[in-house]
Formats: sequence, structure tokens, C-alpha cells
Amino acid sequence: MLRNGGGAIGGGKGASSVVVVVAFMLFLKLAYTTHSSGGEIQNEVTQKREKIFEFFAQEISLVRRVVVVVVGCCCCCCCECAVLLSLVGCSGRGEDLDRRAVRHTTRESTRVYIKKRARFIFSRVGERNHQKMTHQQQQRMSSQAERGTMKKIVFYCPEMEKMAREVRANDPDAVELGTIKWRRFPDGYPNIFIDNADDIRGRHVAFLASFHDAATIFEQISVVYSLPKMFVASFTLILPFFPTGTFERVDKEGEVPTAVTLARMLSNIPSSRGGPTSTIIFDIHALQERFYFGDGVSPLFESGIPLLLEQLAELKRGDAGKEEIAIAYPDEGACKRFHGFFEDEFTEVVCTKVREGDKRIVTLKEGNPLNKHVVIVDDLVQSGGTLIECMRLLKAKGATKVSAYVTHGVFPNSSWKKFTEPSDASERFEHFFITDSCPLTVDAVNGQSPFRVMSLAGSIARALRI
Repeated sequence: MLRNGGGAIGGGKGASSVVVVVAFMLFLKLAYTTHSSGGEIQNEVTQKREKIFEFFAQEISLVRRVVVVVVGCCCCCCCECAVLLSLVGCSGRGEDLDRRAVRHTTRESTRVYIKKRARFIFSRVGERNHQKMTHQQQQRMSSQAERGTMKKIVFYCPEMEKMAREVRANDPDAVELGTIKWRRFPDGYPNIFIDNADDIRGRHVAFLASFHDAATIFEQISVVYSLPKMFVASFTLILPFFPTGTFERVDKEGEVPTAVTLARMLSNIPSSRGGPTSTIIFDIHALQERFYFGDGVSPLFESGIPLLLEQLAELKRGDAGKEEIAIAYPDEGACKRFHGFFEDEFTEVVCTKVREGDKRIVTLKEGNPLNKHVVIVDDLVQSGGTLIECMRLLKAKGATKVSAYVTHGVFPNSSWKKFTEPSDASERFEHFFITDSCPLTVDAVNGQSPFRVMSLAGSIARALRI
């Protein structure tokens, strides 16, 4: 080891002897080996090797020789290159060193030899590197092509397992399902394990989430934050229902708008190799909520209305077009939100809420429901009170039948029972169309009239193709 600023080299004569032997072997190889086809370079080496040995032994310190030779070996992986670098490195000490080493003519001959040998050796190294690079590029291109044909891996929370399997059934050639063990520690906190995590490297990955319950958000967010960090090619969050969308504004100082809070949480999802996370959301309560999301996420807003249009076309075929279908909106907000889907094909009716004393009642703003099968359209339903008031108004105005559609059937506290067990048979809805965005509601109302559940699986599968 070096002591006192490098003034001495530990190991004594034994270490020095080893270094001298190594240096001697390197220069012996240079002196007696050449890759040239002619004899000119071989003769020059033979004539000059004694002077080169003298130059190396007398003029270069032991430390400098060791350092230069080791660096040369590491950089060029070639003994001959190491010696060439040694000579080049030594010549950098100035012309004074060259004058003391050899005469001017000898120095020029040595330089010519160095240039020729360096040109030959580095050209061979360059060829090998080019061949190696070409092979690596071919492997990379093959890997990229293989990944391009690989299926997208879709993970899911337990409540969304049924929908995940339907997504795969809609596009089995492009989707495969991943598995997650959702366990809990004794204290109740999540103990989550993603199976075969090594296999998702370089793959396109998605997670199907359901934030139907605030208690489940933490464990799902933990997974959502972890998947992009597993060296995946891209990451997509599928969140059919954005649950805090109705809490987007503040009417009184002190209220907390939780819509922007959840949007900020999603905006901080780590980026994958492919860039920001893509998020698929169906019928968010207000389209301006897209501006709540930051640059860390790229939201895609889809709608369940195309599924309703398919159902309405089926109703028309069923009665051979004898009954006219009209679309009604419970308020102006719903009209602005969904008007563009229906304006070219259906008559529209707009309801509104007005305040009379301490009460807010539903009145007809525009349109005529007389002798029509009216379908009330909105993005979500909570208790269902507004829909029932609209239904009563429309029937009072002459509607023959009233149905309803909402993308998200939230129905807290089993409020869906108002529609399966109405207090008055005349207030029964003909059909109540919902999607499966809220899994707990689907489990509760499945098979019960007047509910018809439409699956978002096909729409999700198509969105994953983008």
C-alpha cells in the first residue's frame, strides 16, 4: 500500500519483482509477435526492442509503469494495446524525456511503428464492437417485436374479478390476467403480494380498480403505485367509477372538495418506462374535472351511453317501432352532459329543480312526454329520490312508460329497494339500466326487476387496445 502520500510502495522487492516480470512478458510479446503480413514491421521491432526495454527500465518510474500498463489492459483487453498505451503515455512527459531515451531517428521510427500497430489493433477492436453491437441490436429488435405481440396483463382487485374475466373473454388474444394475493396482517393493514413479478418486466400492464369503499382505496393505491416501478413497458389504471366526482365544488367556506384530492392522488402515480400512467374512467360527473388531474397521469374519459343505445335499439325492434322513445334529463347539467348522444335520433325532455319555500321540486322545463316511453338519463344515482320525482312528473304529463339509465348505480344503504319494492305499483319503472361499474350494487340487484345490468367489459377491452 502507499504510505506518506505515495512515496513508498508496500510489498518491497517481492511486489517490484512481480511487476517487472509482468512488464517483461508484455514487452516480450510485443517484440516477437506481429499480425502484419509483411516483414518490415517485424524487423523494426527486432531492431528496436533493446532500446525500448532500456527506455522503459531507465526513464519511467515503477508506479507510472504499473498504472499505465493496468489501464491499457483494462481499456483495450489486449497486451499489445497495453504496451502501446504505455509508450504513448510515457511520451507525453515531453521531448526532454524523448531526448534522454533515444536519438531523434530512433524516436521517429518508434512512433511510426506505434501508429501502424495502433491503427491495426483498434480497427480489429472496432470490428468486434460493431459485430457485438449489431447482435445486441438484433436481440433488442426481436425482443421489442415479441413484446409487441405479447398480451397485456390485467391485474384486478377482488371485487372486480368477474369484470376482469369478462374483459379477457372479450379479447383473449390481447389480454391475460395477473394474480395478486390480497391478505392482511393481524392489525388489519394490507399484506399484498403480486405473483410472478419478474414476468411482467417489459410488459404492458393494467390494473382494474374499484374505489366503491373508502376503506379499500389505500390497499389498491399501494398496488397502483408499485406496478409502474416493476420495469413495465406501460401502465394503465382502469377506474370505471370515479367516486368523489360529485364533490367537485365548494358552496360554503369550510367544505372540502374531495374530487380534487382523489385526482391528485392518481396524478402522483409513478411513471412507467412508457411514460405517464393512462387512466380509463367512465362518465365522470363533470367533464371539467379532467383539469383536476396533473401531468403525471393521462386520463381517458369513456361513456356507458353506447350500451344504452344498444338497449334502446333492441326495444325498438321488440315493438316494431310502434312506441316512440324519448330521452329525459333530470336537470340541465345532465342535459349538457349527454345531449350530444341523443339529439339526432330521439325527442328530448328536460326537467329542472326549483325551490318552493323550503322544498325543491322537479318541474318540466322543455319537451313533451305525451304518449311516449321516456327514458331518464343521468350519470349516477345515490338514494334515487330525484329519479322517482321525475318519473311521477313525466307520467303526470302523459308518458305511457318511464324507464331510467345511470352509468353508476351507487345506491348506498340498499336504496335500490325503492325500485324493486315501490310503495305504489303505478310508480314502478319499466326498466332500470345500470352498468357493472359498482360491483357491490350489481351483486345485490342482479336478477331483480326492473334492473338490467350492462357490462363495461367490451368497452374496457377496446380501450386497452388504444
